[in-house]
This record gives sequence, C-alpha cells and structure tokens, in this order.
Amino acid sequence: MTSLSPQDMAQQANRTSAVPVPQQLALLGALLLLLLGGAITPKLLAWVQGSEPDTTATAHTTSTTPNTTDTNHTTATADYFSELDLTAEAVFVYDVVREETLFSREPNTQLPLASITKLMTAMVAHELLQEDSSVIIDEAAIRQDGFSSLLRDEQFARKPLTDLVLISSTNDGAYALATAAGSTLNDEAPANAFVRAMNARSEELGFTEMFFTNPSGLDISTTQSGGYGTAREVTMLMRHILTEYPELLTATAERSISVTSEDGYSHDGTNTNYYLDEIPGLIGSKTGYTDLAGGNLVVAFNAGLNRPVIITVLGSTRHDRFTDVVKLVDAATLHIASQQ
Repeated sequence: MTSLSPQDMAQQANRTSAVPVPQQLALLGALLLLLLGGAITPKLLAWVQGSEPDTTATAHTTSTTPNTTDTNHTTATADYFSELDLTAEAVFVYDVVREETLFSREPNTQLPLASITKLMTAMVAHELLQEDSSVIIDEAAIRQDGFSSLLRDEQFARKPLTDLVLISSTNDGAYALATAAGSTLNDEAPANAFVRAMNARSEELGFTEMFFTNPSGLDISTTQSGGYGTAREVTMLMRHILTEYPELLTATAERSISVTSEDGYSHDGTNTNYYLDEIPGLIGSKTGYTDLAGGNLVVAFNAGLNRPVIITVLGSTRHDRFTDVVKLVDAATLHIASQQ
C-alpha cells in the first residue's frame, strides 16, 4: 500500500471538501446506479458538477406558441399554388375576409390593363351620376373601335348602360358614360375631365402605378395603352367596388342580359368572360384584351360561405387568361377548404 505524505493528505482533503456534501452523496448514488445498470442523466451530472443544464434549445423546440408569420402562411399555401402552370405575367390572389395574399407573381409590375379600365370608368360614373341620369350615345362615342349595336343619339339611364358596358365591354358605351359624367365637371372637354377624375380617384385609393389615358382601355397607339396598373392594384380596385358598390358587378356574373334604352330599343349583352360557368360562386368579373395588354381577367368569387376571393391575371393570352384563372380558382378553393 502506498503511504501518503502529510502534504498529499492535505491536498486530497481539499479536493474532497471542494464538492458540497449533497453533490458527494449524489455522486455516490450515481456510482451505485451505474453498478446496477442505470445511467447518469445530463441534469444530474450537471448538478454534481455544480452547474445548471442548458435548457434553452429544449424550450425553443417544444414551444406551443403559434407561428403567425408570413413564412408560415406561405408554407401552408405552397402545396396548392406552387405547381400551377400559368401563362400570365402577373398574378394576384387575395382573400378579402382575412385580408391575406394567397398567391402572387410580379404583383407590382405595371402592365397595360385593356378593358379592365372600364371598372374604374363604371365606378367614377356611378359616383358622379344618378342612377337614372340620361346618357346620350353621341357621334364621338359611335366612332370608338369595336362592334356595338348602340345607335347615335340613343339615350340610356346610367345604370342599364353601365351593366351593358361591363358585361359586353362596349367601348362606345364606356365613352358615352365618360362624356355624360365628365360634363358635370367640365362642359367644354367632358371626356378629358372624366379621365382626369379617373386618375384622381386612382390616387385617392393609393394606387401609385395605375393611371388612364382614356375611359375604355383601348390602345392609343402601338406603344401606348389606354390604362395601366398592377395585378395588386386591380385586385384592390375590385375589392373596393365589391365592398362599396357591389351592384356594379351584378350583371357581370350573368351569361347575358337585355337592356332597353329610353328610346325603347332593346340591346342584348353577352358576357365576355366565356368561362364564367367554370367559376363556382362567381360574384363579378371583367375581361380585357388588346395587342399591347394581351389577355387580362379579374374575378371575384366565393371560395366558401361568404368567403370572397379576388383573382387578377395580367399579360396572359386571349385564351389562357381564362384557364389561368380557373386553375387559381381551384387552388384557392382547396386552400380555403383546408382552413375550415
């Protein structure tokens, strides 16, 4: 047996006394546990060593606080939208009730609007004219491009003419509305006054990329459109109309309508949204197509009980604007259903 010098015995005593009695007992217990086939836990070992275990990582990974960030929302919707094959250059899908963006592509890119312009035309005319205000189809209106059955000097009440303009996208009717409403602002140049009012209204609504050069959306030249805006702004314009003036959209959910002028002539209007039967719960829609714009479409529909969703596609093709929207309608409906 090795004998210890008085100095060695003192050092050993100091080492033993450095560990508090409770830890010494715990260490003895741990050694006994090992002999019986047990294990020393990290928490016990840390306590014996005189330190507290690091529980930060465990607390973080087991937290029950719900994640309400946009990242969580994006993950939830990715399964429904991420694999869609879309032609449109810009897309915006918006849940009106939750005020959430469900999907977007180039939402802030300014693009030609074509006849989606007529949504602003209808809204501003609605704000400036009474429902039964008389609107005359003058010579300047008749000269607008596009086929229409409207007659020179024929008169309409504002409401039925607006319905005809939005469902069948007549350019002469849009110009006539602009002239009648613009005359309340400036008798000498009513159409120009009306376009200024459209742009002022756009600014009031906070749209920084939306502006207009005519009330129809027709291309002015091979390089200039009658109206510009983003997919996000078109969606927000549709939301404003849906919230404030839903009656403007009623006719656009119908396959066809018939309106009668104050002169007694009947005019039939066919919906330019040829796929409206493919959109369950359709509330309203507006098409647009020109050489500069390509194919545009905005729709509002109920994806669930009183759960309106607005979808805008810009820069698609004449045909694919409809198939793009149908794909997005299906994806949005699945997403809403997954929340219920």
